[in-house]
Amino acid sequence: MTLQLGELVLIRMQFHEATGFKVRPALVLLDTGDDDFVAAPITSQAKHSEYDLAIENWRAAGLNVASCVRVHKLTVLAKPEIVRRLGKVSEQDGRSLVALLCRAFCPKRVGT
Repeated sequence: MTLQLGELVLIRMQFHEATGFKVRPALVLLDTGDDDFVAAPITSQAKHSEYDLAIENWRAAGLNVASCVRVHKLTVLAKPEIVRRLGKVSEQDGRSLVALLCRAFCPKRVGT
């Protein structure tokens, strides 16, 4: 299975300190071709960080409720845990996503 930047998936996420899992949406950021991929979690909670991105076209992306991508909470997830593909962010949301990722992870100066 190959995933694309901006694709939304529904995935089983394991609890950190307990048994079991919760099914949550996530936004694909990078698929290098193996069994894992880099993703950002999606929450229906209101935006509360400068690094949360409200998905403007959330219905078209396959989400049931208005949601935010938490671009500062990246994680590596396993493809076998994907329950299903939901959709893809709009071109407009994709541009906003890339801009926010750059602001968060591409500082103007490194090592100063």
